[in-house]
Amino acid sequence: MSEPVTQFPNLLVHDIKAFAPAGVAFWQTEETILAGMKEFAEGWFERRRIGTHAALEAAKLISQAATPLDALREYQDWLGGAFARVLEDGMAFQQQLTKANARIASRQTQTESGGPSI
Repeated sequence: MSEPVTQFPNLLVHDIKAFAPAGVAFWQTEETILAGMKEFAEGWFERRRIGTHAALEAAKLISQAATPLDALREYQDWLGGAFARVLEDGMAFQQQLTKANARIASRQTQTESGGPSI
């Protein structure tokens, strides 16, 4: 009767060891994703800082405009920069997704082929 009880811990250790590489790969992938998110977030905050400065300058120039046409021109200049920053956000996000997918696929291929999962 004691034999099945003593075998249970050995089976559990064997199962844990069998799934350990998948756990390591998961957390390495998580690390990669977090690094990409940090890089994207830092770029996003920098674009927001630039955008805030541009909006402040546009507001000053609009308030000093001699004609409505001058005010409209300043607004259009600011709006063009705002759209450019939104496009930069989209491109940066796309680049991060591409990088993350490439790294994840590379790790998955290495793991399946028995190579290192770094």
